[in-house]
Amino acid sequence: MSTIRGREGRAPQVHDVSLVLRPDMVTWPGEPGPRVEPLRRIAKGDPANVSLVTFGSHTGTHVDPPVHFIEGANSVDRLPIDALVGRCRVLEFAGPGHVSGAWLERAKIAAPSARLIFKTANSARWADPTAPFTRDFAAIDATAARWCVDHGVKLVGIDYLSIEPQGPEKQGYPVHNTLLRANVVIVEGLDLSAVGPGEYELVCAPLKLAQGDGAPARVFLIER
Repeated sequence: MSTIRGREGRAPQVHDVSLVLRPDMVTWPGEPGPRVEPLRRIAKGDPANVSLVTFGSHTGTHVDPPVHFIEGANSVDRLPIDALVGRCRVLEFAGPGHVSGAWLERAKIAAPSARLIFKTANSARWADPTAPFTRDFAAIDATAARWCVDHGVKLVGIDYLSIEPQGPEKQGYPVHNTLLRANVVIVEGLDLSAVGPGEYELVCAPLKLAQGDGAPARVFLIER
């Protein structure tokens, strides 16, 4: 976390809620972690250090565009900037189970934000960099996805590697399909351990990969 000075001398807090990309980080099963290989090194007589970096498009903190589940749909380089940058609301979900439409109704959100980010017990897992992948994570269910679409949400974020519950309810991937078919941007793999519920300004900057079905992103929450 760092601070920046506002025009009136205020010091907003800037929370970096992105995971650090590293070779041994947790990834979705079957997807390798990032690889960093030296291409040029000063120690070997080269004028500069340059590395080759290889990683999957859904590594670490990343964005899902519609083409991730819908052939021919919008790719990551064509995502609307107005969804990726702007006011957002962090909602804290203590469980059990998954975020539902009924839970969102009970939360009585006065004026639903265009961007909703869900902090769950998942975030505590990031404190241990060696923690293995688990399918026992909190997500949002199909009714919550429908609620977001019906309330004009443009971006939804979650603090683990998928927004889709695991188990029988993921058949047909209703959460991804409901959100992405409505052009709602999905952000997965957020580390919200140092962030409380409330209003923030979101800056989400995925790599601009041509025709990308996803891309790692640097994500900031600015608290004024």
